[in-house]
Amino acid sequence: MWVRKISISLLILGILGCVSYEQYARGDARDVMIVFDGTLREARFLRDILQDTFYTPHAEPLFNIYPLQVEQFQSYRGYKNVVLLATYGARSFELFQEAFGEKGSGMYKGKNIFADGDFVIGILASDEYNLLDFLNIHKEEIKNLLLERVNELYSRKTYFAGHNKKMKKEFGEKYGFTFDFPNGWAYAIEDTNFVCIAKHYPDRFMSVYFESFERPLEKEDLIALRNSLGKRYFEGDRVEKAYTRASRIPFKGVLATRIYGVWQNDSLIRGGPFEMIAFNMNGRFYLIDMGVFAPEKLRKLEYLMRMELIARTFEIVSP
Repeated sequence: MWVRKISISLLILGILGCVSYEQYARGDARDVMIVFDGTLREARFLRDILQDTFYTPHAEPLFNIYPLQVEQFQSYRGYKNVVLLATYGARSFELFQEAFGEKGSGMYKGKNIFADGDFVIGILASDEYNLLDFLNIHKEEIKNLLLERVNELYSRKTYFAGHNKKMKKEFGEKYGFTFDFPNGWAYAIEDTNFVCIAKHYPDRFMSVYFESFERPLEKEDLIALRNSLGKRYFEGDRVEKAYTRASRIPFKGVLATRIYGVWQNDSLIRGGPFEMIAFNMNGRFYLIDMGVFAPEKLRKLEYLMRMELIARTFEIVSP
C-alpha cells in the first residue's frame, strides 16, 4: 500500500513539476514593467508622468515602475503589467508584433499576452520624437488604464471572501444609504449621523458622517470637520496638515472633494494614512472617511485603494 502511495505522490509531483509558474502573471498589482529600446529617454519620461507619491506616512509610490531593455524583459515576461514602447525597426518592435500583430501607429491593450493574467499596453510610433509626443498627449489616458487595471486586481482581493448581502441590506434600512460590503467587516461605532465599520489584519476603519443639509466642500472646512469627529469618536485623532492633498473628483454623478493625508493621535501614540471623500447629494451631505493603522507594514496605500473601491459602491436606498 505504501508503495502505491509513494507512486501516486511521485506522479503528482511529476505533473506539478511540468507546470511552468512563468505562465501565470506574477508580481504586485502596482508593478509596471516599461519595455523600451535604445536610450532611457522615453521610459524615464513615461515613468515621470505616471508616478505619484503618497505619504502613509512613509513616501509610497502609486506605481512601482521598472524600465527594462528588450533583452532584460525576457526575465520579466510573466509580470502582471507591461507597457511596451516601440518604433518601427527597433528591437522592441518585434515584441510589439508578437503581442499585437501587424498594427499601425497608436496605442493598443490586451490581456494574457505574455502570460496568463497579464495586462499589456503597446504604444507604437514611427520614431522616438513621435513616441515622446504621443506619450505626452495621452499621458492621462495611459495612467487611467493602469489605474483601472490595479483596481480590477484589488477588487478581486477585496471581495475574494464574498459579499456581505445581509450587512448591505441592514445598513440601508438603518441609514438610508449603503455599500457593497465584503465579508469580514463589522460595526465599530453607531451614533446619530455617524457610523463606523472596521476590519483587522491590518486594522482598517471606514466611517460615514452625514447630515440632512449641504455643506461646503473646501479642504480646510473638511479637515476641521474630520478633526472634530476624531476628537468625539476616536480619542483625539487629528490630521497632519503638512501631508494632506486635495482634489475634486467625479463621484456617483456629483462632484466630490477627495483628501489624502496622515492622521495622528498624540495621546494613544498612533497614526497612519487616511482618505476621505466628501460630497453633497439630494440636498444631503456625506463624508466617507477611510483609515489604516498598520505600524508593522511599510506599504499601506493598497488598503486605502481597496477601501475606496468599497466607498465607490455607495448608493441611496429608496424608502
